[in-house]
Amino acid sequence: MHKRLLPGVIGVLVFAFPASRLNAQEGIEGVATGLGNRFIQMNTPLTNDKGVFEALFTHRFNQSVKDSGSGGFWGLDSGAVIGLGVEYVPVRNVAVQIYRMSTFQDYEFAAKVTLLRPSKGLPVAVGVRGGLNWLTAPYFTKQSSGFGQVIVSATLFDRVTLAAAPAYVQRTPFQTDVWNVPVMGQLRITDSIALIGEFIPKKSSAAPDATYQWSTMLEKRLYHHRFALYIGNTIASTMDQMIGGDFVGGVTDLNIHFGFNLSRDFDLFK
Repeated sequence: MHKRLLPGVIGVLVFAFPASRLNAQEGIEGVATGLGNRFIQMNTPLTNDKGVFEALFTHRFNQSVKDSGSGGFWGLDSGAVIGLGVEYVPVRNVAVQIYRMSTFQDYEFAAKVTLLRPSKGLPVAVGVRGGLNWLTAPYFTKQSSGFGQVIVSATLFDRVTLAAAPAYVQRTPFQTDVWNVPVMGQLRITDSIALIGEFIPKKSSAAPDATYQWSTMLEKRLYHHRFALYIGNTIASTMDQMIGGDFVGGVTDLNIHFGFNLSRDFDLFK
């Protein structure tokens, strides 16, 4: 296929599939504030409807604002860490996921189960997620690592959602048997715009100068798409590279990286 035809063909394929019924995406009035199946890097407790397929693209510029300055257009001229992912919901409340991050050519295979969906009487959601990370890069030690987490969220006043996701990772690129408790939040600004934040505490066993990880996103939802602008001090996006705080040796400062997330949900199989 001619290279000039490829973007057009991809566009036709993406928009040719009918839009799906997305309870997780659209939210439940008074309960979920439009909360979907992801915060920024972390998952929410919710899955999409049965039969919904999702494609995800994440982009984080490598160079920080401080290191690049105006000459490097505050990091936007640098290379990037790219993530590509897919998710499918074969049965209600069960999602299977595959995601690949370019750093260390890290594959993440996961399954998520929603145990409790929120209601107006009890605006709380509970889910569990587990899987396997697999580092395949020829320039690094090839290894695999299991992980598991419990995800709990609660919504207040149909406006603010707070969540925590206690997690265990068998092996990071530099540590073993790591526990941590990421916390997340979402503020609904309008029916289609939300501000999202994540915080991963510092691990004392990480690199000596490693610090906590923070990230924020301003997200816009439109026609079963989600587009979000990213600011944060970490560019990790897989469980084994996030939970230990030792991404590429350690997240060592509070400097800013830019990036974005883009996802599209549709009915691939009815």
